[in-house]
Amino acid sequence: MFVNLFKKITILLVMLCPAWSQAQCYEGNKAFGEGEDISYTISYNWGPIWVDAGEVTFKTEMEKKQEKQFWHFTSTGKTFHSYDVLFKVRDYYETWVDAETFHTRNFKRYIYEGGYTLVNALNFDYEKKKIFSSTKSNNNPVRFDTIPIQPCSFDMLAAVYFTRTIDIAHIPMYQKRMVSVVIDDQVYNIYIRPLAKEVVENSDGKRYNCIKLSARMVEGTIFKGDEDVLVWITDDENHIPVYIEAKILVGTVKAYLKEAKGLKNPMKALLKE
Repeated sequence: MFVNLFKKITILLVMLCPAWSQAQCYEGNKAFGEGEDISYTISYNWGPIWVDAGEVTFKTEMEKKQEKQFWHFTSTGKTFHSYDVLFKVRDYYETWVDAETFHTRNFKRYIYEGGYTLVNALNFDYEKKKIFSSTKSNNNPVRFDTIPIQPCSFDMLAAVYFTRTIDIAHIPMYQKRMVSVVIDDQVYNIYIRPLAKEVVENSDGKRYNCIKLSARMVEGTIFKGDEDVLVWITDDENHIPVYIEAKILVGTVKAYLKEAKGLKNPMKALLKE
């Protein structure tokens, strides 16, 4: 069914960041600015039928805290009202990231999925090299966990934006890169590799020059544990995922770029008709 829609799509979107040494993690941002607003339409395979079931959005803001500048990234995932009667989803994610170092400070996740509720918070302490996690689901007691900070560890939302700062076009084709992403209260190590440069036609008929990548998921979670996730990102300075396709344990899920507003750079990957 439609369980963890936003989590599935966000995992796909964060599969693109190479786990380099900490000193090499962040080298500056040319990909996005304040006020960016990007949305995706999510389609789900129900047997032979494809259904546009929901939407995921990503937004950027800049905030000042304790005399420091922080990125405030937010994302929402929700089913369309026509789908709510089958399985209603209302998810909200936000993270605060140091604008200078790109280190996550605080991450929060609020979930409502078919009556299931979850609140998860991650606090990154770089002096202690630990991540403190608290999770509450439904009426269960709050669960507390401590996770070691690995080199280039990111929460799942910060990883989306960090990925876009990487010059993916200059990673050699088929060369594997490991990924370290904190999802809920666990660290997932996954690898990605560029496959080719291709022209992709989106669901709205627009065509983009893209870089195609594959990702190996964690077997036993929501994925089948093979290189069955494909991501196409714009071959320009924006590095926006245009199209995502993945086989999951209960079918197939696709994400299509719906709209991109407030971009820092011209969309040079968009082909003129």
